[in-house]
Amino acid sequence: MPPHSSDPQGFATDEEGNDSVWARLVRAADDGMTRQGTVNVTMASVAERAGVSRATAFRQLGGTSEMLIQVGLSRAHKHITRVREIMDAQPDVFMKMEEALVYTTRELPLDPVITAMMAQRSATVRDQDIHSTTAQISGPVLLAGQAAGAIRVDVPLPELIDFIVEQTYLAAEYPDRSEDAARRRFRLFVAPALRPQKTTALDETYSPTADLDEALATASDAIAAATEAAARLRRSSTIDREN
Repeated sequence: MPPHSSDPQGFATDEEGNDSVWARLVRAADDGMTRQGTVNVTMASVAERAGVSRATAFRQLGGTSEMLIQVGLSRAHKHITRVREIMDAQPDVFMKMEEALVYTTRELPLDPVITAMMAQRSATVRDQDIHSTTAQISGPVLLAGQAAGAIRVDVPLPELIDFIVEQTYLAAEYPDRSEDAARRRFRLFVAPALRPQKTTALDETYSPTADLDEALATASDAIAAATEAAARLRRSSTIDREN
């Protein structure tokens, strides 16, 4: 698929801001999903609405699953500005991330297209465009947190982004999408995973092989002591009989 983005109003455009074939197809798909629902839109109907061939539609969008992702991203784009405003109002990295999760958990599932996109979690969690969109919002915050020592640096930033996407999907799909539930998820599971992980001397020197060697040595000493004690008893018994 060609490079693309969305303009501030949420309409699909290409990198130069032109009304490209891809942009027309995404708008046509969006319109079709609004009128017919996400499951009833076909690539053929989208191609006809956009004024291109069915083959061009498949070449540009890749398929129905990819089409759904592109429409969902186009709709989700309008939330980016709001999430950034929410983050900017918070004083530290964890409060920024928490408020963003609360907002997205509450707002994104209200759109049926975004809900359908999230339902394809296995196909979308690691989608490059979804990752890039999340990175636009959370990437700078996480980098600042790493520079301040508040966010762990032993995990690459792209993997942290993937983790945040996964947690956002889980929170948005959870039966209880209340603010309290979202905050509980963040504070119990997300924040601890993002914080620097403490290590101790024991952690650094721990070796299962060393533990096994120590256990075998202890067992060997015990066997030797038991053998010596048995020998003493035999000698004592022999002496008693001779006397």
